Amino acid sequence: MIRISRDECINTETATRKEWLDTNGIGGYASSTIINCHTRKYHGLLVAALTKPKGRFVLLSKVETSLVGGDREFILSTNKYPGVYHPTGHQFVDSFEQGLFPAITYRIGDVVIKKTMMTVYGENTVLLCYEMLEGKVSPIMRLRPLLAYRDIHALARENMFLRPKCFVEKNGCIIEPYEGMPPLHMGTNRASEFFPGPKWSLNLEYIIERNRGFDYQEDLFCPGMFETRLHKGKPVIFAASVEPLGNMEHKRKGEVARREALLEASKDRTKSVHWVKYFGDQFLVRNTSGFASVIAGYHWFGEWGRDTMIALPGLTFHAGRLEFGEEVLAAYAGLERDGLLPNYLDQTSEHLAYNSIDASLWFFWAVQEYLKAKGSRAFVMERVYPALKHIVAAHLDGRVPLCSIAPDGLLYAGNASTQLTWMDAQAHGRPVTPRHGAPVEINALWYNALKFFLELAGPDDEALAERAREAAARLEASFVNKFWSHDDRCLCDVVNGDRQDRSIRPNQVFAVSLPHSLLDVAHMRDVVSKVQAHLLTPYGLRTLSPRDPKYSPFYRGDAASRDSAYHQGMVWPWLAGHFGEALLRQAEDKAGARAFLRTYFKPILREFPNNFGIASVPEIYTGNPPHLPKGCIAQAWSVGEAIRLNKLLRS
Repeated sequence: MIRISRDECINTETATRKEWLDTNGIGGYASSTIINCHTRKYHGLLVAALTKPKGRFVLLSKVETSLVGGDREFILSTNKYPGVYHPTGHQFVDSFEQGLFPAITYRIGDVVIKKTMMTVYGENTVLLCYEMLEGKVSPIMRLRPLLAYRDIHALARENMFLRPKCFVEKNGCIIEPYEGMPPLHMGTNRASEFFPGPKWSLNLEYIIERNRGFDYQEDLFCPGMFETRLHKGKPVIFAASVEPLGNMEHKRKGEVARREALLEASKDRTKSVHWVKYFGDQFLVRNTSGFASVIAGYHWFGEWGRDTMIALPGLTFHAGRLEFGEEVLAAYAGLERDGLLPNYLDQTSEHLAYNSIDASLWFFWAVQEYLKAKGSRAFVMERVYPALKHIVAAHLDGRVPLCSIAPDGLLYAGNASTQLTWMDAQAHGRPVTPRHGAPVEINALWYNALKFFLELAGPDDEALAERAREAAARLEASFVNKFWSHDDRCLCDVVNGDRQDRSIRPNQVFAVSLPHSLLDVAHMRDVVSKVQAHLLTPYGLRTLSPRDPKYSPFYRGDAASRDSAYHQGMVWPWLAGHFGEALLRQAEDKAGARAFLRTYFKPILREFPNNFGIASVPEIYTGNPPHLPKGCIAQAWSVGEAIRLNKLLRS
């Protein structure tokens, strides 16, 4: 349970930096700040993943809430408009809590009201529950829904195409604002009256979008007002959905029970780890095609093959969700093409982007972690092994696009205009971190894939296995000679012919951490020592040494400025998992190494940021202290690797 006090809630400067997130298991979510003052275009109470039209859309942005007692109306909402916050409902916030779901407690005199926000698993439905905890009055409650009805990456403006007519039902209404978009069903569980009153709220401002260099003003449409009476002991549930509402109380009770069971299944002897595992479930989805997958990050990322394979072990195999992990492995195995897995599953079309050289190689590691977590070898051989075999064969046959194996065994990928590894940012039309040639982690992953394939291969695949053994042997013979920098006493980042990129980056750590390594213990220790000296922070590893002239420690400005710093010094929490494994692998004092990691990485292993996504681990931190959280507020591989490293530290 995370609790934020009144002092932080009533201060807009601090409150608008703290964001909550609640997901529905099919790609949709609800999210805002702790005072429900939106600061991003991605914030909304009903952000739905739709099939027609295909994509994610902010349908219901907000519900403006007020209480009427006597001749006074107390507005509980807060919005940012040009030069002013209006209304200022945050002054009534007593606390914010994040447990099974987010909750805000308001205090107005002797009246105390608790509001909880909750999406429904498997549905594009949101439930807002208002409960009067203290007070001798029964105030009138007014609810004014504000609609956006637009793609999550866009903004809405007042327009003549919106259809304002509402069809009133008992305790609710239906509106279908735009042709081709689903209707929105809204209503309450208790007797209420809907008063039509179409009106636009103009120029709401999203300050984070402004700071990110994007358009940041939006107009939202209010179709009218719901009015009901709030009594102590009789909670009012307001629901909004793209489907008929049904029994709201039954739906809420079922959702609470599901979450309680999920929390129980996530049980861990350390309470904070218990919650990390619970919140890890928010990334696991069955998309609009029924495909079991992983959302790479909230709010704007979709399903990425590389991120899925890296995040999957921690989110599923090591968090008590083995069966869902099996579904994901089998689903992606069916998408293998020419030795590649899709790097991107487009949520707005059926397009699959096969533009990553390492997603298919991380697939091998994910399967290794599955077996380490007592997964079924029979499942692997039946559902996954054919894809693993195809990936190895495609590489050895030279059928993988933009990829080739040199006579010395090194795996080369890409050209000057491509970015096929995880350091894939582009700015001004070109790669920020050019890594074409033979990247160090690609070759470490390739060797690990070959050795793991040889562990699985049977007599029927002896011919391919022999080729794999030869490829592994050639790589063994040349890897250290090609990649080792005697001056730096560590591995180069990329080799391209006779040229070495000697940038000190974290990619070399995978040559130590992966199950099958090309390094002896002495080289391992040199690599870990260099990474620790140049890249280690309490929040993960920097992507470039601060001593490098290209080092960029700040993440700010427009998109091009941010992308230029993305892999040039930013700290990535997910790298902590592989650094921890590498440190333990070569440590003489493993108990001491575990104690160090447990203490040093505490900010990402057992705590959440207090000024960003309040129940998750973010995408990145800035390179220099105090290491501010940036990027996505909740990143799948950050959380997945925190779970996996926590488990590794107990092994």
